[in-house]
Amino acid sequence: MNVVRQGAALLASVVITASATACTSSNEGLDVPGKFCGAPVKKSVLSPLLPEGKDLEAQQSGSEATEILCSLHVDGVQVLTSTIRTTDQPLPPEDWNTALAKYSKAKKREVSFAGAAVIGANGARATAKCQPDASSAFLIFNIDLQGDQIDNSQSGVKKLQGFLENYVPAMTKYLDCTT
Repeated sequence: MNVVRQGAALLASVVITASATACTSSNEGLDVPGKFCGAPVKKSVLSPLLPEGKDLEAQQSGSEATEILCSLHVDGVQVLTSTIRTTDQPLPPEDWNTALAKYSKAKKREVSFAGAAVIGANGARATAKCQPDASSAFLIFNIDLQGDQIDNSQSGVKKLQGFLENYVPAMTKYLDCTT
């Protein structure tokens, strides 16, 4: 029951934070939050993934102990989804192969955090290695972009990689996976 209350409080905090700490981005009329899924994220790496619009809404569900689902909606349309799971084992090769087949322009790419990633133009799968005393050995991130704003080019891949390079370390710290 305590986990449910924490999850509800966290969700309320994310929605309030998205509204209260937002500032106008280069997307006309769209307020880009300084946090996503509870962790601080640079607006400069989140903004390029969002379409122009007027209303941005953040949603979050799940439990920090098992799986968290976060999404951003612009003008009522879901445009960015992040699913984070905990695991004690690294991902098997077939999970990496699924990501390679699922995302446009996807391939394994070097990342600045302790872990591995397959990054494409419309999504990514990444693992982050946790510190030895953390409750899990790894966090698995699945990031999906939806909508017309997807830049299906190498530039789009770079935008998503820039977001991941900021978001994954922020979330691993927020979830007490790393320091």
